[in-house]
Amino acid sequence: MKTNIKKLSLGAAVLGLAFGGTSLTLINQAHASTGTETTKQANTSGTINLSQNDAINKFNEKFGSNSIKEIELKHKKNSYVYEIEGFDSEKEYKIKIDANTGKILKVKSEKLDADDKEEALDITGLINRSEATKIAQSKSSGQAVKWSLEMDDKQPVWEVKLKDGDKDTEVKIDAKTQKVLKTKTDDDKHDKKHDNKKAQSDKKDKSQDHDDKMYY
Repeated sequence: MKTNIKKLSLGAAVLGLAFGGTSLTLINQAHASTGTETTKQANTSGTINLSQNDAINKFNEKFGSNSIKEIELKHKKNSYVYEIEGFDSEKEYKIKIDANTGKILKVKSEKLDADDKEEALDITGLINRSEATKIAQSKSSGQAVKWSLEMDDKQPVWEVKLKDGDKDTEVKIDAKTQKVLKTKTDDDKHDKKHDNKKAQSDKKDKSQDHDDKMYY
């Protein structure tokens, strides 16, 4: 009798795992179909429920339909936050929005400097954030934790930041042609620091040699 009970319990556990796994899959599929993005990362957490268009609409509701300069989405304090910057002929505007709840966290406006030459971002006909992420991940490993879309040298550019453990990679992508413009990892930064230190060391050695020759 005890053996049968154990078998029955084990069978129930297996069925429970099977149905649980199915439920989790269905939930993830539902998120994908509705545009909800749930990040799965060791060091970050947060859900993106608010679409980019909805975030822009909130900007327009607050400041009017002004020109958009930059759209940024990044992870901050266990949540994702939109930061949208825009401008008109007199002022520049900024809004921060919780990407999960849609709550406006901060608004700011200030007088536009007459010397500033702002470039308006036209988001029509551009690849979306998901497509930009796929392109970035085809060039480097890691999970996307930050996105920005802005004009760069008169062309709309997506910049996607990927995180893989301690390694950070930034990938710049032409938002129209989908061409990868630049890929930079934190290793590049370390290499540059190493090169600078080596150059300074070499310079110091040469200076010391010169002083020794002068002494003799």
